[in-house]
Amino acid sequence: MNKNDYFGDAAADEDTLFRDIHKHILHQAKSGGRIDTETELAERFHVTRYKVRKALSILSQMGIVDRAPKRGMTVNSLGPKNLSSQIQVQMDIANFDIREFIEARLLIEVEIIPLAIRRMTPALLGRLEDAINRIEMSASNTEEADRWDREFHLLLLEACGNRVLQVFSAALVTYFEKTTAHLPQNDPDFVLDMARKERELLGAIKRGEAERAKSLLSMQLREQVDLLPT
Repeated sequence: MNKNDYFGDAAADEDTLFRDIHKHILHQAKSGGRIDTETELAERFHVTRYKVRKALSILSQMGIVDRAPKRGMTVNSLGPKNLSSQIQVQMDIANFDIREFIEARLLIEVEIIPLAIRRMTPALLGRLEDAINRIEMSASNTEEADRWDREFHLLLLEACGNRVLQVFSAALVTYFEKTTAHLPQNDPDFVLDMARKERELLGAIKRGEAERAKSLLSMQLREQVDLLPT
């Protein structure tokens, strides 16, 4: 066995252990039983506590479990937000190329627009307007402006009203927090142009111009590719 084979087998074993622990803990929670401790899990799966701790750490990052000293471990309810977090953690582990994320957003987020237009409410329109205002108010702070820009897109996903689409799309949108460093830093002109494009998109949505809104969003996402390092 060469070195690559060894590490490949080790990674496969860790992935199997993670899935087995995940499945076992969810089964215990569903049946209303007590959740096993690290020591009990190590004994059950015949591995070290260190390996169990690594698996539990990932489950905690994914929002599946909460761990606290003396209180033990609890399993969280799996709402849309937690599911999105789980998907994003798995995406991080898979180490996908950023261009794959943009391609996925083009295929999913853009096509959600007609549904969002049909189901848009006055309250959501107000929150979208507020997000754009916040972008403009953060003209000298790229990180804050980018955070509100992501919020704008998450609100569009909320408007579509389909929780399955929201879960997958929110994981894609939230991932773009990792690309903030590639944006022009603290450049008011760049941020204000970002807000202008969002206002143009929101205007098309208000007028019910689905194809125009899809075209504008598609253009925005494609422009993000040009900001990435080659």
